[in-house]
Parts: sequence; C-alpha cells; structure tokens
Amino acid sequence: MSDKPNVILITTDQQRYDSVGVNGNNFIQTPNMDRLGKEGVSFQRAYCPNTVCTPSRVSMMTGLHMSRHGAYNIGTYADDYSLFLSHLLREQGYHTHHVGKAHWHPWQSSSLETAPVDDQGTAFHDVVGFDTAEFSIGHGSYGLKGHYGAWIKQKGYDPQQFQVKELFADDPNGTGEWDLPKALHSGAWLAERADFILENHQRVSQGEPFFLNLGFQDPHHPHILPFDYMGRIDPENIPLPDTDLRNESGLVDHIPYFHRGDISQSRFVGQFDIAGNGDHAWKPYFEDEEKSKLTRSYYYSMVQLIDEQLGAIMDSLDRLGLRENTLIIFASDHGEMLGDHSIGMKGPLVYEGVTHVPLLMRYPEGFAPCHVEECVSLVDLLPTIMDFAGIEDSIKRDGISLKARLQAGASLPRPGVRIEYKEEPDRIRFKCWVTPEWKLAVYPGESFGELYDLRNDPGEKHNLFEWTEYADIRMRLLVELLEDLERSEPVSIRTCRV
Repeated sequence: MSDKPNVILITTDQQRYDSVGVNGNNFIQTPNMDRLGKEGVSFQRAYCPNTVCTPSRVSMMTGLHMSRHGAYNIGTYADDYSLFLSHLLREQGYHTHHVGKAHWHPWQSSSLETAPVDDQGTAFHDVVGFDTAEFSIGHGSYGLKGHYGAWIKQKGYDPQQFQVKELFADDPNGTGEWDLPKALHSGAWLAERADFILENHQRVSQGEPFFLNLGFQDPHHPHILPFDYMGRIDPENIPLPDTDLRNESGLVDHIPYFHRGDISQSRFVGQFDIAGNGDHAWKPYFEDEEKSKLTRSYYYSMVQLIDEQLGAIMDSLDRLGLRENTLIIFASDHGEMLGDHSIGMKGPLVYEGVTHVPLLMRYPEGFAPCHVEECVSLVDLLPTIMDFAGIEDSIKRDGISLKARLQAGASLPRPGVRIEYKEEPDRIRFKCWVTPEWKLAVYPGESFGELYDLRNDPGEKHNLFEWTEYADIRMRLLVELLEDLERSEPVSIRTCRV
C-alpha cells in the first residue's frame, strides 16, 4: 500500500455555491455533497480563478492563473501542458485517468479532445499526463458525442434520437424535458466508468496510488432533465431573484447590455460572441415569474441528479475499501448568475453568483472534519494535492497549499484571492481581489471599477468604487492585488552580482 493518497478530483460545470445543502440551501436535497462537507470540509469562501470554463479548468490543473498559463478564454490553448497536475503525479508513480468534461482545449477546432472516437469507445492514451482519457464534449443534445456518445451506442441507442422539448420559445437557458432516460445520462456514464477504473486499479495495481479526474457536464445550460428523473424540486419552493434595479446603484458600463440583450453591439466584444453569454435580454426573462421559477427549478434539480451520481462514485470507494486513503475533492469551475442582478449565465462578471463556488474536500487519513471561512481559490488545489502527497514542486505556482490550515488550523499566508478575466487582449478584462470583507474589480483600459462591502452588502447591490469615503479601502485592496500579482511572478536564480 502506498503512503501517498489516492486522489479523485470531481468538477461540475457552472454550479453555484448556494446549490448545496451543507452550504445553507434549505430547498435542495444533496445528501452526498453534504456528506463530503460534513466528513471533511466545505470551504465557505471558495472562488473560481476565472468566470468561464477553459481558463478556470486549466488553472485547476496547473495551480496558475490565466495570466501565467495563457489559456485566457474558451477556444484557446495553454502555453505548457507539461505543468498539469496529471504529469506531476504520473512522474511520481500515480496511475492517472480522466473521464468526462475537460475543456482544456478548443472544442470548435481540431484538438486532443475533439479527436475521433472509435465505435468501441476506446480510451485515448497518454493525453496531457493521463494514462487514459475518455472525453465528453458540450452539453445537452450537443453533448452526446465523444467517448460518452460511443458509450450510448454500445448500449444500443443512437445518440441523435434523444430530443428536447423546450418549455418556452427562444429560451436562452433551453429549459425543457429530455427524452433521454436517466440511465443514459452523462453522469450515469461517468459513475459507471469511475467504478470500472477503480475496480481495475484494485485488481492490477501493485499498491501504486491513482489520480482519477472526473468532469460532470451539468448543471451548465441547457436546463434539461431526463424524462424519467423523479427527483425534481417544486418551482414554488424556489425563491425568485431580485430583479428590481431600483435596489442597486453604481452599475458598471457593460451590465445594462446584459439586461437588454445587446452586448454584441458594445465596445466590449471581440471577434467572437462574448464568452459565456450572448445577446439575451435577461432582465425581462427573469421578470417573467413562470420562466424564472421553472428554469431555476430545473437548474437546481440538475444538481440533485448530480448528487445521486456522486453518491454512486462514493459507494464505489466504500465498497472497494478506498475511502480512508483517498483525497476526494468536489468543485465547480465557476458559478451561474441565474437571475441575480437580472443576469443569466456567466462571462465578464464579478458577482458572487458566478465567482463563489462549491468546494468540498475529504481525506480521512489526512485531516479531521473542520470549518474554513477564509477565502481560498481553485488555484490552491494543485499545491494542496502535491503537499498531501509529499511531492516537492519545482515550479512557483500561484496557488498555496491548504494542508496546514486543514490539519492544524494554521493561518493562510494570503489575505484574499484573485480572479481574472480577459475577453480579448484589447477588449473587456478585469482583475478582481476578494477578501472576507471586500471585493474590488479593476478593468484595464476603462475608467469604471467595482467595490463591494461583502459584510454589510452581501448581495452586492451598491458599487462603492466611486465613493470618496472608500478611497483608502480601495487603495489598500489595490495594493494587496498588486502584491499578489508580484508574489506569483517567476524569478530565475541569481548566482552573482553581475
């Protein structure tokens, strides 16, 4: 038996922090996510490093922010895939496997993730540090391809036969009923493949540890559910978002475009549609009570379905005797606005709905159940995993290890966390700094910014950036942001004076 922990990293896509029962939600049932949080830790203030998929996901795998790994938006590549956690762990004797959504590469051009899959669904080998990789691409009906699509074919079905009946015309969230059965849902494939890999590892390994990376496609839009999924939330039990803009002040320049649905006509967009969003008139959408309640209920019900599938993975760990020596991490790449501030989806936004994410961690042999209220980031995952595995890292990462905090309650050597966004190098971009009390966002090339008092205004209704009485706070946060940027700057070894 190895003295290094097995590692399972599970990511969902576009899941809000408030979609987990242990995080204070009283209308959702997530017993398996709750179990992870209660038996380990649910970080109360975990933030994504970027508010769209590829940059955030590459950050998780490298421990680096977008400004260092280079994959600044969807449709981009990382500068150096050898920096991935999978490479580091495999070099130390880990068996490494990936199943599900990755999105470390572009999807609308030729890449490792879009390569053809044979009819047997044979796993790809030696992919960015993974011994084997099985990919799913896209969401909903668009997502019935790759290795997941091959699995459906092996079950005797044509992936293209499954259609969605949308509840509303021209719905950007695509809310609807899917005639795909729950047994063929991508989460069922994920759980089945995870069980197979874990069983096979137990059978053939000589005590070497494993790293299993699992990527759920949901609850990213479209908000659809298998027709036979019964674990649905009553729309009447879900509170409506506050869409009265009279309750807000200091909106920055790009926000009204998301309300009206004409962001493509703004100066903020580059050669492609705005990342993570589009010309959707979100304000009237979420003012429509029927649409708002139903799309939100389908979204949260998708999370409940994920929880069932997570339970199957956790049951496999228990059945195979792997629970105690496995570090299991559950996180989401970013959140979802879902009507907060009369906006849907994500994109160049710093609001809590899209930046504040669930992060659950359990390692029975590594740390006792605890409570963490400090701000942490998904860039901290790689350093934390490496620290628990006792592996030294020669690369200066942006993230920090959380091991000492989890084991001994040690203070974190950082007062806040950084979030970055870049639509294009010459279009809307921001750097955001979040502490337990404040959130500051600066937009290079723009005169506006954002400053929120998170303690007294947790809903971020009032932007204080222009208020002179907060100038000292704004300056202090800006200095902290600059210090964090400097802290992550790579430096070479200086051997002499000249």
